Amino acid sequence: MNQTDIRALLRDDHERVLADLESLRLESDARRASSGLEKLRRLWVIHALAEETVVYRALEGAEGVRASHSSADERFIEHELVEGLFEKLTRSRPGSLEWNARIRVARELVMRHIEAEHQDMFARLARAFDAEALLEIGHRFSLAHDKLRMLEEAKAA
Repeated sequence: MNQTDIRALLRDDHERVLADLESLRLESDARRASSGLEKLRRLWVIHALAEETVVYRALEGAEGVRASHSSADERFIEHELVEGLFEKLTRSRPGSLEWNARIRVARELVMRHIEAEHQDMFARLARAFDAEALLEIGHRFSLAHDKLRMLEEAKAA
């Protein structure tokens, strides 16, 4: 079984979201922009749910709920805020001032989320788990990610 450290998997997801946001910003065709936004929303929901159910819970279990509660609460809210921006983008005209402003704000919020996770959560993961456990969390994250992707694809069909 090919396993990857959870931090590498999260970095990959983060880079994909940022690349998709940049593609949306540059897209001039309304149909492709709408399609790209739907793809990005699904990716974000899958990432957020897998991260919340696997990674945040693993940290809560290792550190105790109180120790990791406040930063996890912030991450939950960031996930929710980005999803809200994506929802509002679905009602905006691609290429409009509103569209571009929401894309910029979404990117800034995602960047803030990523920086906080890479600086804080990755360090906490390294303190709480050895290399084998980080691989196991990565495996559980991948399984959750795959299940959620299948559910999202079934909903979209």
